[in-house]
Amino acid sequence: MNKRPTLHVALHPLTVSGTGFHPDEQVTVIANVPPRRMVSRRAVASSDGSFAVQFEEVEDTPRGLSVRASGSEGSAAMYAPRPARISPPTN
Repeated sequence: MNKRPTLHVALHPLTVSGTGFHPDEQVTVIANVPPRRMVSRRAVASSDGSFAVQFEEVEDTPRGLSVRASGSEGSAAMYAPRPARISPPTN
């Protein structure tokens, strides 16, 4: 049974690791860095289906960051954090 592909994101600089991809699958990782910048990297998943790429040019904590990884064998995963919910003040 294959695991569903997932992405994990760390900052300073932006590092994306993936798991659950097919062994030796070619993976394209695209980071959408608002307001108007997209950067990409390519990796090959290891025998356990994992990979990691680093985006040295993304050093801050970009608001609205999203990342998509697409594999040559159809695997795909996305990272897009939800905006924080702000509760109304209570009296």
